[in-house]
Amino acid sequence: MKIFKNSALLMIGLLLFSCTEDKAILLEDNIYSKPIPIVPVITNYTVGAIYTKFIRNPLTIETPSIGIYDGNSGDPITYEKHVIQAQTAGVDFFIFNLRSSNAIAQYNEDKGFIDNLQTASNANDMKFAFSYNFANMGLSIANTIENKGLVTKFIDDFKLMLPYFQKSNYMKINGKSVVYMNNSYNLFSNNNPALYLQLRNEMATLGVELYLIGMQLEWTPTLKFFGDEVTGKDNRFEDCVDALTVTNYANIELVFYDRLQYFHKYVDLAWTSYIDPKTGIEYNHKTTLAKYNIEFVPTISPSYNPKINNASSTAYAIAKNADWFKANCNIARRASGTSKLVLIDSFNNWNFNTQIESATSYGDEYIKIIRAEFKLN
Repeated sequence: MKIFKNSALLMIGLLLFSCTEDKAILLEDNIYSKPIPIVPVITNYTVGAIYTKFIRNPLTIETPSIGIYDGNSGDPITYEKHVIQAQTAGVDFFIFNLRSSNAIAQYNEDKGFIDNLQTASNANDMKFAFSYNFANMGLSIANTIENKGLVTKFIDDFKLMLPYFQKSNYMKINGKSVVYMNNSYNLFSNNNPALYLQLRNEMATLGVELYLIGMQLEWTPTLKFFGDEVTGKDNRFEDCVDALTVTNYANIELVFYDRLQYFHKYVDLAWTSYIDPKTGIEYNHKTTLAKYNIEFVPTISPSYNPKINNASSTAYAIAKNADWFKANCNIARRASGTSKLVLIDSFNNWNFNTQIESATSYGDEYIKIIRAEFKLN
């Protein structure tokens, strides 16, 4: 057991908490003996939930309490029921995927889905935000957004969002329209800060201020996409986004059993509590990002099962467990920033079993957990 713990601790230092990818920090043996403090709910947290457009996989075992529905059409009758569940849970807004108009058919498909949902009788009672997805631009290190001549398209995509920003139920933080920048760690630009500044300036002329949430992959070091201090090369976030989240930490490859075994401690250390015992310097997402005036936004999930979509997946399937999820919620409360913003992955992604939506098997248990863990009443 001693050997296992030491190897697990070394893995944390190697993979999570170093400011650079080649700096390893060996943690003390007793780090696991320290319980994660419980943060009481003394304020209402702002909760966003990813709302998924999907075609139900035949291998999906769980069944929604409202019955199996078409998750690909944007059915307003189904959405009406989802809004009621979300309000019961204390979810403040949904996040809808919107692909770039660079592939106009994809853009129109997503726009049609969202527009259909907004015809539900109670749609105005639920706020929403966009998850902007520019993957169809095909950017890479060798094919930056400038080199491909797509800067104007990038900014025009946000201008197309203007009618939605003007809706009373579009999500805003401090008066700024929220946009989740899907896969923003792959926004390859010759100068990311200049690109974002141009975007903000052009939207400001239209009367819109943006609150941009950047995204990087789970289990990656805090400063992986901040470039170096001399050239700023590969900087994707500093002077670019207002906040940063990481994708679902419940996505754990089979080779990392220690991450599964000590999941909550690993995540809490990565997000909030790791301090180098030798130097006293904090190496965690929340503290490190604050130095760059970027707010950390935790993303949590009640479960995860990639094997529904891919039986040969090399990641663990994590079944729903109320106590396991409540521990995640506490870690999220500890990690949340000044906006008290927390994201849930997801409201209804049945194909990965990350949903909090009510099911015939577990009822509205996770709806109730969200309410209890993030709202005063």
